[in-house]
Amino acid sequence: MSKNKLYQDSFILNLFSSAVRTAVFLLIILSLSTSVLAKTQQLTLWQAIEQVNQYQASQDFWQTQNSINDANIQQSKLFKNPVLSVEQTGFGSTTEKELAVAISQPLDIFGERKAQQKIARLLIDKTALKQKIYQAQIALAVKYAWSQLAIAELEKSIVNEQLRVSEENLKAIEKRFNAGSIAQVDVSRAGLTHAENIRLFRQADLQLQVAAQQLSNLWGSADQSLQVNLSAQKLWPKSSHQQVQEHLADNYVEKYRILQLLESQATVEQLSAQARPHPTVNLGINRSQALDNATQNQWVLGVSVPLNIFDRQQNGIKITQAKMNLLQRQKEFYLKQNALQIGTTLTALQGLEAQFKVVDDTQIPLARQVQSKILQGFLAGKFALIDVQQATLQLQEIRMRKVQLLRDGWQKAIEAESLSLGIQPSDVMSKDAIAQINQNLWQDIHAMPVIGGEN
Repeated sequence: MSKNKLYQDSFILNLFSSAVRTAVFLLIILSLSTSVLAKTQQLTLWQAIEQVNQYQASQDFWQTQNSINDANIQQSKLFKNPVLSVEQTGFGSTTEKELAVAISQPLDIFGERKAQQKIARLLIDKTALKQKIYQAQIALAVKYAWSQLAIAELEKSIVNEQLRVSEENLKAIEKRFNAGSIAQVDVSRAGLTHAENIRLFRQADLQLQVAAQQLSNLWGSADQSLQVNLSAQKLWPKSSHQQVQEHLADNYVEKYRILQLLESQATVEQLSAQARPHPTVNLGINRSQALDNATQNQWVLGVSVPLNIFDRQQNGIKITQAKMNLLQRQKEFYLKQNALQIGTTLTALQGLEAQFKVVDDTQIPLARQVQSKILQGFLAGKFALIDVQQATLQLQEIRMRKVQLLRDGWQKAIEAESLSLGIQPSDVMSKDAIAQINQNLWQDIHAMPVIGGEN
């Protein structure tokens, strides 16, 4: 190889290395500038939940439902309206005339209003329980979004560490090239790997910004500077087992099913009361006028009783009782299946935690030590370039495995806590979880019934 060729290759290599260093320097400067200019917030999970609760409270969901429930209570107490009837016979001047004026009032002597009031009071209990379910759903949705921000922070720090190792490798390879022991193509490959690590760092930084913005969106903001700033050991959801046990004692959906059964029973009572013959009291006065204009008034008092021969609400009662039986079977089936599913999820969470500890306590320190020693041996000429590449790749894979285990662990933790509350995990782990929860709540409000008082 000619001296001119060596000089040209060396010049290209130095130019490439200089460009890489410049890119890294600019990237670091940009990162530092961004962190200095932006006001960072270290956000705890409970602070995030509190901010979201305050923001959601402005929607007046529960004030609306409570006002509807209060109106239903008042409506259920109302009697049926009386009926005024006026009849007149004889409109000619040569005929006798008769005017009848009467008021009819249906009587409730079999407890229909009482059953209506019972249903209205149960709706108040259902609303209070639905509010607890809603708050639990919101807390879990925020918890999941908060965990994604924390994991994104960890992933960015790991990618940043990979970038540092990649730069050390590139410097070591340049030294070996300058010593004439490796080819320029090896330096170019190392440069491409380093450039890819720069891209991965930018990608991780973007993911972190998106995760911060998605979390802040939950309280109506667009803040990209949020930080959790916890170590990986503190990020593992260690309290999930305890929280699951606490939630199982307050399984909201189970209590909601109980209220549904009570509501069905009250509906059966109402239908049974409607099936009985409710009398109607009639009070009126008949005024008759003879041809000689003599008038005579007579009071009329009567009672009319419907004959419930055909419609005795027998089919409505049968339908309601069938629904009650189905709710009871669902309750028993749900309790068993839910307990099995929670147990399986917690078992998976324990297994993931054991793997996480092995990776964090053993594999990563050992892989870091191996990579460092191989790099030193490579500089001394004891190891080949492929050994450095394999050791670096292994270190990177183990570090990213740590991130994935943490991500899987949080997913299992959220699943277990959701199931212990009787909430579907998918309802709180989607990107638009809170928007969908609110949408369902709005639909429930529009579907709230009007109870009692009808004629």
